Amino acid sequence: MKVKILQNVFVVTVAVFLVTMLVMFFVEYRYVSSEQEKEFREQAEYLGSVIEKSGTDVLKAAESTKEIRLRVTVVDADGSVAYDSQEPSAQLPNHAEREEIKEAMAEGKGECKRYSETLGRMTYNYAVRLSDGKVLRVSQECFTVGQLAIRLVYPMSVMLVLVLVFSAFISIRISHRVTRPINAIDPANPEMRDAYPELQPLVRRIQAQNRQLYEQMNELKEEHKKQDTMRREFTANVSHELKTPLTSISGYAEILGAGMVEEKDVTRFANKIHDEAQRLITLVGDIIKLSQLDDKDDAILSSEPVDLYRVSEEMMSVLSDAASAKHVSVFLSGTHEVVPGSPQIIGEMVYNLIDNAIKYNNENGRVQVTVENDGDGAILIVHDNGIGIPRAELPRVFERFYRVDKSHSKEIGGTGLGLSIVKHGAAFHGATVQLDSELGMGTKITIRFPKNAAADAQPNEASADSADAAKPAQQGTEA
Repeated sequence: MKVKILQNVFVVTVAVFLVTMLVMFFVEYRYVSSEQEKEFREQAEYLGSVIEKSGTDVLKAAESTKEIRLRVTVVDADGSVAYDSQEPSAQLPNHAEREEIKEAMAEGKGECKRYSETLGRMTYNYAVRLSDGKVLRVSQECFTVGQLAIRLVYPMSVMLVLVLVFSAFISIRISHRVTRPINAIDPANPEMRDAYPELQPLVRRIQAQNRQLYEQMNELKEEHKKQDTMRREFTANVSHELKTPLTSISGYAEILGAGMVEEKDVTRFANKIHDEAQRLITLVGDIIKLSQLDDKDDAILSSEPVDLYRVSEEMMSVLSDAASAKHVSVFLSGTHEVVPGSPQIIGEMVYNLIDNAIKYNNENGRVQVTVENDGDGAILIVHDNGIGIPRAELPRVFERFYRVDKSHSKEIGGTGLGLSIVKHGAAFHGATVQLDSELGMGTKITIRFPKNAAADAQPNEASADSADAAKPAQQGTEA
C-alpha cells in the first residue's frame, strides 16, 4: 500500500508540474509576443516621426552605424519600394498588395504576420502612413514557440529535476503519514483515538467483524460442546443397547452350555437367544443406517422417482403381522405422489412411522396413512389414536435412543432410533417434519416434501380414488 501511495502521489505531482509548466509556457509566449508587437509599433511610430522631420537619409545613416536592428522599408504611394534596410530597393517587387501596406494606406496603420520569402522566415510587419503619402514598414522575425522553448529548455530542465526530487520527498512523507495509522491498527483491538477521521469507518468494520467472529466462535464452541455431549451420550447409549442383548445371549448360552436347562425348556431358551440376536441385528442395522445418512453414503443416496403411496402400501404389508398381533387397523388413503429421492431412505422413514404408530397404540387401535398434495408439494401423514406423547417430551423424541417410557421399552421393542432416521432422512430430501401429539389422544406426524421435488417420471398406475384408497386392508394392514 505504501508503494502504491508513493507512486500515485509522485505521478500526480509530476503531472501537475508538467501541466502548470505547459500553461505557463503558453502564457509566457502570448506575453512575449504581445510585448514584441508593442515594441515594434513604438519603434515604427518613432521612426515615422524621425523620417517626417529628417527624411530617409537618417535611415541610411543609422544603417551604416547599425543602430537599427529591425528591417525598415519605405514604400511610395504607388507601392514601389523607395528604401529597404536589408535588400536593394530596385530588386524588390511592388508592395501595394501587401496586407499591412494596403491597410496603412487606407487607415493610417496596418499590421500582419506572414512568411517572408525574402528573409525565409515568419515575420511580424507593422506599417505607418507618413504625411507625404509614403508608408513606413517595420519588420522583424516573430518570436516563435520553438524559439521560446529553446530558451526555456535549461531553466525548465532544472526546475523539473527539482520538482522530481521534491515530489519524491513529499510522496515518501505523505505515504508514510497515511500508512502509519493503518499499520498501527491492532486487528484484535482496533480502537484508535489518534486515527484520522477517514479511518474510522475501517475501524468500525473491523470491530463489527471481530464481534461477529467472536459470536461465531462462541456458537461453534457451543455446537462443539453439544456435539461432543451427543457423541458421548450416543456412545454410552450404543454401549448400553448393545450390552443388554449381548448379556442376555451370553447368559442363556452359558446356562445351556452348562447343561442346567431341562430338555423341555431348551426350545424356550433358544427362542430367547434368537429374539435377543434379532434385537441386536436390528439395532446394528439402525446404527448403520444413521451412520450412512450422517456420512451421506452414496450407496443409499442414489436419487430416483419414488411413489409415496406405493411405498406406504409396501411398508404396511411388511408390518401386517405386527398390526394383527396388536389388533391395530391400518388404513391408506390419498393419491400417488412421486418425489425424487432414495427409495431405501424413504422406505425406512415410512416403515418407522407406521411401526411406531402400531407399537405405541392401544389394543384395537387405528392408524391412518395419507398421501396427498396441497399445492406446495407432496405430503405424507401418519396419524394414530394411540397413547400419545406428553407435551414436555415432544422436543426430544427425535433424539437418538430417546424413549418417553423407558420402563416399558423392552416390552414394546425397537431401538429408539426410528424417529432419528425419519428426521435425518427428511433433512436429506429437503423435507420438513411436523409432530403433533397429546397424551392419551394419539400422535400425528406430517412430512412435507418441497414443491420442486416433483419427479420427472410418472407412477405406473393411476392415482387411487379416494373411496377405494380409504378402504381398510385385509387384516387391517393392506390398502
